[in-house]
Amino acid sequence: MAIDIATLRTRFPEFSDNTEYPDARIQIFIDDSSLIYIGTDEKRWNGKYNYAQSYLVAHLLITAEASEAGDSSVKVGPVSSKSAGGVSVTRAVATKNRSEGDDFYMGTLYGQRFMMIRNTCFAGVLVANQL
Repeated sequence: MAIDIATLRTRFPEFSDNTEYPDARIQIFIDDSSLIYIGTDEKRWNGKYNYAQSYLVAHLLITAEASEAGDSSVKVGPVSSKSAGGVSVTRAVATKNRSEGDDFYMGTLYGQRFMMIRNTCFAGVLVANQL
């Protein structure tokens, strides 16, 4: 069962402004998140399905907002360096233990939290050696 708009707004009050984040817009990303979930069987998420989906929807909202503003390289991690004269900001993105496909999620704190939850529910490839 997917999360709903009220649940998302309660978990993340930063999305409570109905003018900036209309219900229809949030619903689009709730629907989108259901399509890109890694394993849609709620049992596989160990009771964390809605929790993870909330963070994924928040990530999609933020990345879409940045993209609409003209920033197609959305990176919203902690600032690792800045300059003043030529105006330059570099954001740090954690790279430990992730695959190339996870880069998209590393761009926001919401995406990083989604990955953290996902990684507690799904093991990577396990290889057993026979002695």
